[in-house]
Amino acid sequence: MSNFSLSNMDYTPVKFMIKCFEANYPESLGAVLVHKAPFVFSAIWNIIKGWLDPVVASKIHFTKHLEDLEQYIPRSQIMKELGGEEDWEYKYVEPTPGENDFFRDEASRIKLEEERKADVLEYEKTTFDWIAGRGDADSIKEERDLLAQKLHDNYWQLDPYIRARTIYDRTGMIQRGGKINFYPEKQAINGAPPPVVVPHADDVD
Repeated sequence: MSNFSLSNMDYTPVKFMIKCFEANYPESLGAVLVHKAPFVFSAIWNIIKGWLDPVVASKIHFTKHLEDLEQYIPRSQIMKELGGEEDWEYKYVEPTPGENDFFRDEASRIKLEEERKADVLEYEKTTFDWIAGRGDADSIKEERDLLAQKLHDNYWQLDPYIRARTIYDRTGMIQRGGKINFYPEKQAINGAPPPVVVPHADDVD
């Protein structure tokens, strides 16, 4: 936040974004690091903090030095301009012709969406049975877990038909099946539907 001043602060959009995140992405925040905030920001933070849920506010941390950042991020992943070792440079990768051609295949999209609707209804029913204690709890939970896996796989098959490719796809950061690789070694192959994969703990759900 170097060179930040009161003229940079616009409360209305900040408040709007806070409400959007709280309403649509509850319990999704790991941590926010505010680095090198000037003294004037302390007064602003006191206002913003009042708009936040106390749990969310507790996840926002202020850092001033490299050692502070290292409490949350390995030095090897902190950019050099902040004193770390990560020699990263942003480079925009242009869209490639045909990377969103799957948008044209409405029949395949509709088929996958219909499968997903049926699986969602079955997942809801199984969840209600599990909560209500109807039947054998272990069997119901196992069935629910299998349905959750099925929904995960279905989304990543559906993904190229409903989501335009982004720089994260083009650089290989988002890989087939929802696998995330923050340090991809090879250029991603764009546009093809992801194959069925065995998900990992760090998959995007």
